[in-house]
Amino acid sequence: MSMQRIWNFIYYSTWQNHNKVAEITIVPFIFLFNQIPFFHKNWFENGGEQAFNNFIKNKKKGSNILFSDHCMLMSTSIIYFIIFLNVFYFFKINATDYLLFYFCVIFAFAYITNYFLIWRKNVYLKYFSEFASVEKKSLVYLPSVFFHISIFTIAVLSIFWTIGFNL
Repeated sequence: MSMQRIWNFIYYSTWQNHNKVAEITIVPFIFLFNQIPFFHKNWFENGGEQAFNNFIKNKKKGSNILFSDHCMLMSTSIIYFIIFLNVFYFFKINATDYLLFYFCVIFAFAYITNYFLIWRKNVYLKYFSEFASVEKKSLVYLPSVFFHISIFTIAVLSIFWTIGFNL
């Protein structure tokens, strides 16, 4: 199993979680608006459901793919932050003078990593079609939740173990 495949599966899982959250939170509002005759008529006559699904679930430019991009970018940035933090702590490097520079470097590394593993040549679309055939949906939803929570937890523990929470 390659790193690209694993990263794309986490990306797909994050996207599916965003789709599920959108269904749970937005669909009740759509149901309520459809009780009003004007909205009900326009929803069904003008293709409101198709437009909604295109806006939310579109794999190329939907809002949930953008949210997934941000989640993956932030998680990757946190991974590089953990690495930098531990390297600086181990080698006793004082990063306070160039803190903004280091944050820019961390973000650049995160963006480059995601670009080559996910976004370059839209390789994620190939993996999305492959992962759509997974029959056990629990195998799709749980990995991204565990991944993002684990990254955040490791970051908090890493801060605690290196520089502490002394304010």
